[in-house]
Formats: sequence, structure tokens, C-alpha cells
Amino acid sequence: MNPPNLEKLKGQRSMTKCIRRLLDGNRGDLGIKWLRLGLAATLSLAVPLASALPEDRAQPIQLEANRGQLDQKTGVSVYEGNVVISQGSMRLTADTATIHIKDGGFQRMEATGNPATLRYQPAVDKPEIRGTSRRVEYDVASARVTMSGGARLTQGRDTFTGDRIEYDLREDVVRARGAGANGRIQFTIQPQAEP
Repeated sequence: MNPPNLEKLKGQRSMTKCIRRLLDGNRGDLGIKWLRLGLAATLSLAVPLASALPEDRAQPIQLEANRGQLDQKTGVSVYEGNVVISQGSMRLTADTATIHIKDGGFQRMEATGNPATLRYQPAVDKPEIRGTSRRVEYDVASARVTMSGGARLTQGRDTFTGDRIEYDLREDVVRARGAGANGRIQFTIQPQAEP
């Protein structure tokens, strides 16, 4: 898995501003403005979670859920029931997603499911990456994605499993641990086919 480079992160910030401008058409209604800001912040999480195909960034971001609620005082929005966030080849599904906004910007996201899933195509010549766990967290400040509760990452026939898998987007480092003191991780790498 390749993390987004700094240029992609800069693009994510400007994409968020563009989404906000598009969604913030009714400046007179504070409730609508906050709802739109929450939606813009929610949609902007798709870029940092996956450094997917270049053409994915040009695709519209879509969010679907059965219900949604935004607390204007705390800046927390909660989406429940068949939550699906997608952009191009990237797709995140969960039972619930909670988005935290502070000072008008996306701070962190937690998604839970049985399981929550993440999949994306990192490059045309690379196999699709699929991840499942009971909980997925993304923290903007640390640029970290954490999957916990029966976490599993698969790319092609290669598999990485553990109770907790942490992916540092800045350093391109994956850390894993098993459950409890004696918990173990498992990593299966298939041999490359000879030319």
C-alpha cells in the first residue's frame, strides 16, 4: 500500500474547500451550513484513506446511509445504517460512521461494522487492496488509519491479519499486533511467478 504523497495531501485540502464551496450554497441558514460542512468533511475522508487510481480523484464522492445527525455544538456527525462512502475505485462500508469536525476542518473519523470494509485499486498494475475489521479509525493529525477487531488486509493473494493493524500514511509503515498478551499476527506472501 502506497501512502498519498504530500502533493496529494495538499490536493485533498483544496478538494475539501471545493466541496465546501459547492455545498455551501445557502449561507443564511446556519443549520444547513453545518450540515453541509459535516457532509463536506465526511466526503473528504475518502482521499486520505486510499491513494487510489489517479482518475479516482476526478470522480464524484458519494455518501449513503439510512440516517444521519449533526450536533452543531460539538461538531460531531453520526451516520447509521448501511453507510457507504465511495469515490472511483475506493469504497468504505460500515454500520455506523462518526465524523469529528473542529474549527471547520475534518479531525477524525471512526467507522464500525460487522465488519467495516475498505477496498481500493492502488494502481492500474497492482491488485485491489481489501481490508476488513470491526472498527476503522482515521486521524488527520497523525495521518494514521487503524483497523481493529479481527483486522485483515489482502492484496491479490497476499494476506496480513491481526487484532489491530495500523497504517502510517506519512511513513508508509504498517504495524500489527495480536489480541491479548499471547496474541499473534499472520502475514502470508505468495511467491512471485517466474517470467
